[in-house]
Order: sequence, then C-alpha cells, then structure tokens
Amino acid sequence: MNDDDADDEWLANAVGVGEEIPDDDVESFSLGHVDTKIEELRPHNISKGRTFSVTYNNFEELPCRIAPLPSPNFSCFGHEWRIELFPNGNGSIRVPSPNESGTRRPKRHKQPVAIFLVRVSEGKQTNIKYSIAIKSGDMKIISHRDDAEFGDDYIDSRWGESWFPCFRSDITERYLRRGALTIHVKMQIGEYIPKNPASSMMLNLFGNEDFSDVVFEVSEQQIISNNEDVDASKSSVQFHAHRLILQNHSPELAALCATSEGMTPIIIDDVKSEVFRLLLYYVYGGDISEEEFVANTEDLIKAADKYGVVNLKLEAEVWYVNDTTITIDNVIDLLQYAGAMNCALLKEAVMDFIVDNKEEVIKHLSFQDVPGDMYKDLLAAMTRHYETESGEDSDDDEDDVDGDEEGGEKGKLVFSRLRIRDLRQKLDEKGLDVDGSRDTLIAALMEHS
Repeated sequence: MNDDDADDEWLANAVGVGEEIPDDDVESFSLGHVDTKIEELRPHNISKGRTFSVTYNNFEELPCRIAPLPSPNFSCFGHEWRIELFPNGNGSIRVPSPNESGTRRPKRHKQPVAIFLVRVSEGKQTNIKYSIAIKSGDMKIISHRDDAEFGDDYIDSRWGESWFPCFRSDITERYLRRGALTIHVKMQIGEYIPKNPASSMMLNLFGNEDFSDVVFEVSEQQIISNNEDVDASKSSVQFHAHRLILQNHSPELAALCATSEGMTPIIIDDVKSEVFRLLLYYVYGGDISEEEFVANTEDLIKAADKYGVVNLKLEAEVWYVNDTTITIDNVIDLLQYAGAMNCALLKEAVMDFIVDNKEEVIKHLSFQDVPGDMYKDLLAAMTRHYETESGEDSDDDEDDVDGDEEGGEKGKLVFSRLRIRDLRQKLDEKGLDVDGSRDTLIAALMEHS
C-alpha cells in the first residue's frame, strides 16, 4: 500500500484528530496576498445572533502551504474577530504509517481543510455559540459549537475545525462561485437571554371574548346525505378578535371591521371555518403545523391572498409546491392556478418542470390558454438550466448578489437570474413587500438598490 492509498483509507474511517503539531516548514503569510471581503448579512438582535460572510476570492490561486490565511477583522459583541483558513490543512491530522510504526502527517493535498474563528481583541473570557458553514445550492457543510469559551492566549482565543469534512479539491469542484469561497459565520452570545414576552401575550388574546371588540361569523354550507335524500344546511361559527391587531396584520379584515358597529357579527361566507380559524391564529402570532398546512394548503393560499396576510400565503405556497407532484397532465392547470393566485414560487416550479421535460411538453401540450407573461419566467428557468448543465457559475445562491452594488441594466439582468426564494429574501431584508410576480419583485429591488 502506498502513502496516498494509506491516507485515503485512514481519512475515510477516522473519527477524530490528534493534537496540533507545528510544521517546521510553515512560512509567514502576508494578508496582502489574500483578496477577502467581509459582509454582515443579517444584523440580528443579540438573542438571535449575527451572521457574517467572509469571501476569499481567487481561491485556486491561494498558496499551497500549511499556514493560516487570515481574513480582515470584523466587530461583533464588543470584540474584534477574524477567520483563519487553512486550505491545505493545519498539520494536525496524523495517520498510521504503512511502512513503519507510529504515525505521520499526510501529504498536504491529503489534509482536510481547517477553518477557525479567532478572537483578536483582548479581554475577559467570552462565551459564544457559533457555526461556520460553506455551501453551494442545497449542499452545505457546517461546523458548530454551543459553548466556546474565547480567552486571551493562543489556544483559547481560537475555536474551529482542524478537520473540516472536505478537502481543497472538494471546495474547488463544488463550493466556489466565480472562483471565490464564501464562509458563513453565525455568532450568538452563549448566555441565556429571555425572550420578549410580547408575542406570547398577543397569542394569549386569540379567541379571548372578554377583551374583543369585533366578531366574525363564518357561515358555510353542509351537505347531509340520508339514504337517497340529500339536504343542504348552513352552520356558522363565531370568532372574536381585536381591531388593533387586525389593522397591523390583515388590512382587508380591518377594512371589514370599519363597516361594522359595535359587536354586530361580520359575516364571512367564502372561507371554511377551520381555515378562517387558522388564518386568525396566524395573525395573532401562532404557528400552523405541517399537518394543518398539508390538509388546507389551497384554502389557506386563497384566504390569505384575499385578506392580505402575505406571509401566511407565502408559507402555504411553499408547502403546496413541496407537496405537489407536477406532471404532464396537470402542468397547465398549475400554471393557470399560479397566475390566478399570483404564486410566483409555484410558477417557477412549473417552469423548471417544462424546461426539464421540454420534449414531452412540446409533444403533448398546447399553451394557447396560458398567460402571456409566462415567457420571461420561462427564459429565466432556461438560463438556470443552461448554467447547471454547462457547469457555469449561476446566481442561484441566496447570498451571491448584493443589490446595493448593482444598478441599471446589469443589476436587472443579475436579479432576473435569481430564484424566487432569493428575490423574496432580499426584499424581506430591506423591509419591502415580498409578494408578487417575478417582474414585480425585481422592479422593487431595482427601485430600492
């Protein structure tokens, strides 16, 4: 067995790493050789943490030596931090020698990547929860720790992964975008921080009759079959609510309240009582279960769209897309439904199906009755498909484009290649409306970039 085979066999079965052993050949490395960028992706409050991206451009050109490539410093929780990347490992992996007793260090190209989060500034110990991740599309590699104590000496000031579960060659093949490697770092103070009680207090008001100031009466028809006789009867269910809460979370229901005096019931006859209950529960801050979504997805999309509960509509749409199998038989119906309900994510899924099955679609389907605005979405799907097939870098990653740096026709082209989930996320981060067609979402991003 040669050294390379021994390295592969050992690394495939190893479950830990040895103590870090300094490399006699380690050379000092100047930060000037590394083109990096720090970006705070989502500034959160302390309890939810803060997320940063650290981008190493021209990854394939980074020196092939066991020495750290430090990022610029960034500030978080009153301290200065940096990422230290060892693209060829930090020399800590020891493998059994195939020819002699003892262990040895594998060749540098056989060393797993090492990534560390380092506290640069001095001070008392800091307890931090962190995660370090690299990702590409749906593929993701994460290292995390819930109780890292960062101190002042060399060992205590750094935490991370001497053996990140990939090699430099893996990163080059799978995780680079335009030649750059982006490392995502999420940090959170490790101490217990109680939650703001406002949301639970509001949820406790759901269905509370004592303090309510408006009543909805949901009326629905019931079909009762008795042998050969079929009777239709109406039943109604009342729901107590609060105008102030509705004004901030459902503008359409709030508008209905303006037409009612006192506690006179407002009649709702176009929504099932269970669906209306779920909608109100969501408005008051409640979480709808997977089972409830699956059982009522289309009804929830319709009700949320009509009464202006945007986030509920989008969440229900996600469940609908994930729970629906698109086929040649239903593709036109789904496309028309997506257009009628303004479901951009569903339309995107249909377009992906059409592109992936273009020969069958051309053979069996006619598009005479589909909306004319589908062709831009179809072109976007074709572009994504071409980039995937050709191996080119696509703009499908949620953190790939900074809208603030793009403008004019170039920015519009970049945004047009993003997926709906990425467009919605960028709008949400800017505090903008996340509902609408692909064109509407792109126009909103262009206007506020």
